Amino acid sequence: MAYPTAFLCAIFTLVVVLPPQTVRAWGEEGHKIIAQIAYDRLTDTAQNVVSEFCGDTSMVEMAPWPDTYDHTPQGAWSEPCHFCDLPQDAKTFTMAYCPDFCVVKSIQNYTQILGSTEHDPTACNFTEPHEPCALEFLVHFVGDVHQPLHVSYSYDRGGNDVNVMFFGEKANLHECWDTLMIQKWDSDQNDAVQQLENMIQQEPNQVQQYLSVTDPISWADESFNYVLTTVYNFTTQDGVPQIDQDYYNRNIPIIQQRLIAAGVRLGALLNNLLVGIADKMQEYQDKLIEMNKIIDNRNNNNNKNNNYNKYHH
Repeated sequence: MAYPTAFLCAIFTLVVVLPPQTVRAWGEEGHKIIAQIAYDRLTDTAQNVVSEFCGDTSMVEMAPWPDTYDHTPQGAWSEPCHFCDLPQDAKTFTMAYCPDFCVVKSIQNYTQILGSTEHDPTACNFTEPHEPCALEFLVHFVGDVHQPLHVSYSYDRGGNDVNVMFFGEKANLHECWDTLMIQKWDSDQNDAVQQLENMIQQEPNQVQQYLSVTDPISWADESFNYVLTTVYNFTTQDGVPQIDQDYYNRNIPIIQQRLIAAGVRLGALLNNLLVGIADKMQEYQDKLIEMNKIIDNRNNNNNKNNNYNKYHH
């Protein structure tokens, strides 16, 4: 059942209040890279349905926007929808850590909402302060769940409270994974997409493995496994964690693979959902055509009868 979105997060929002500066998502670059990989894998039919929803706005352009919405008064309810908070002694992700709402339930809910779209998709409204549409939220949340620090510890707010030195500059651990390491690897979004799509072509077995895992719970557990094994594995200097060349070299391949996994999985999910919507749209159009034929035939018969009566009375 697709519940009203504000209700789904209402309880959780009461107990999780994060300060405005909190970063809880891939940065704009990461979300756009994931959306571009996904869009490039859509069928022509699915791309046409995206256009029905988005009009002149591209799926890539809209991908980061839920991060803007959740920092507005109208959208504050949606902030907990972007992540999963776990206790420090957790060993694996389970839905027990999502009793009210989290990014996994967000994906499940918006998948259901988008899949239930009828023959006439309601165009997404991208003007503030309108709530993002189901397609917009789903594109965003599938990206979020693949960022390891979105499925991480509550005590440090997903790494936001871990102050680090990123190549000599002050930062926090979360933004290193969100944005800074991506920008250091490749600050050109189009080039980054091309590099990752080349990897996709070169690693078909890896891509098939990603596509074989379709449950968002498993996607979240993958992310949390990186939290357990590598995200916090840094050296310190004077007690300050160092995100240095060694840390970067070990983890940028993980970030690249998480972007790829998110992109190919999102593409597969949308192909499945949007083709179903296209079928309903086509069925509706066929019925309209048939109804118009019936109406035209009836009108023609009425005209013939009127002409007959006109000349025979």
